[in-house]
Amino acid sequence: MKYFLKTPFLITFLFISLFALSSNSSDINMMIDDFTDNPERRWQFYTDQVMGGVSEGRASVRLDSAEPYVRLEGLVSTANNGGFIQIRRNVSKGPKDAEGILLKVRGNGENYYIHVNTSETIFLPQQYRFYYQATFPTSKEWKDVKLPFSTAFRRSKPQITKNFSGENVRTIGLLAYGKDHNALLEIKYLSFSLSKSLTRIAVEDVI
Repeated sequence: MKYFLKTPFLITFLFISLFALSSNSSDINMMIDDFTDNPERRWQFYTDQVMGGVSEGRASVRLDSAEPYVRLEGLVSTANNGGFIQIRRNVSKGPKDAEGILLKVRGNGENYYIHVNTSETIFLPQQYRFYYQATFPTSKEWKDVKLPFSTAFRRSKPQITKNFSGENVRTIGLLAYGKDHNALLEIKYLSFSLSKSLTRIAVEDVI
């Protein structure tokens, strides 16, 4: 079992994994990460303690039938204006024709979040929390979750553009967020979906 470094202020992962192509009957996907080849070099673990919060947790690499996956677990607390634990990695540049993100997850039945920073938001002051967010459910069984950019993601602030494209993605974070709870999220892979058949998940833009 490997544990991620808990050094939120260090950006140590200039290494970007090679994208792998895979396909099935309805989707063409470009791999972002399948957690092979030392994922702790690419992903960083953060909590709200970087801003005075008290949430605690950890991220670790585990095996399921010889296949690696990452577990994010801990206690999320909204005390002291906190309320998150997360893992995050850099992305050099997504494909121009990506329509969304596909991930394989399981968990404890809670909803979890994915945050995306783009070439627009990554240089804005992060204390104002500029990002795009989508939420997804979990169950005890592994499930594929498809999150179209156009309908599943919402902007955190009205000052940034309403929509973004895959080629603008610069960081991806996976979070337990927003309420007091015990978190347990496991992720087997993430990929960009290039398919036209993404299931539409409608959300209203929150301003």
